[in-house]
Amino acid sequence: MLNFLGIGSAFNTSLGNNSAFIKKHSSMLLIDCGSTVFNRLQTLNLFDDTSNIYVAVTHTHPDHVGSLGELIFYSHYALNHKPSLLFPDKSLITSILSNMGVDKNFYEVIDSKEIHMCDSCISFDISFFPASHVSSIPSYSLLLYEDSTRIFYSGDSNEVLSIMLEKLQNSEIDLFYQDTCGLDYEGNPHLHLGKLANIIKPELRHKVYCMHIDQKFSREEALNLGFNVVKAVDF
Repeated sequence: MLNFLGIGSAFNTSLGNNSAFIKKHSSMLLIDCGSTVFNRLQTLNLFDDTSNIYVAVTHTHPDHVGSLGELIFYSHYALNHKPSLLFPDKSLITSILSNMGVDKNFYEVIDSKEIHMCDSCISFDISFFPASHVSSIPSYSLLLYEDSTRIFYSGDSNEVLSIMLEKLQNSEIDLFYQDTCGLDYEGNPHLHLGKLANIIKPELRHKVYCMHIDQKFSREEALNLGFNVVKAVDF
């Protein structure tokens, strides 16, 4: 199961920017690094004894990469480490970081859509799938295999990918993390809870975890529908 540093949408700042991680001994896989994330990593002492950092980026909105530059600087100057950024569009991520003043020699970008990573502490496979979010930048959902657990992570998306729904129905996914919101309007870049309920059968909802929640989202309603709602780790 993923651990969460924050579970909120961009404007739901009291819950922190949505970001998840897995830490095994000295290795950490982080999914997204929004504006609030670096502070939470430090507050939780997650950099202690960490020598391998992998950051999977779903897209480049500020609530998903806002403190990525800080993480890279800290890795370079405090940890003497070069983090690996996992993102299919290398030119986009390097351009953003360059405009932040981040030296390209301080990190590496692995831009394949199918990635296998392995060190002495952690081994995982990540596949990137285009997600329906906004038209201005590329957005991705992730399929993650780690320690025999099969995890889907939607990133920001206003739909459930049909291929992932099929995998969920065929018991090929163990944990299904889905961007879910309370606001419902035409052109919404996020998925309304009611639409999620129309898509996911009741008998499968125990595997589904609502995340990236906005101020209008009702935790009680989601739980009553049979879904789970992610919680951020305690400070």
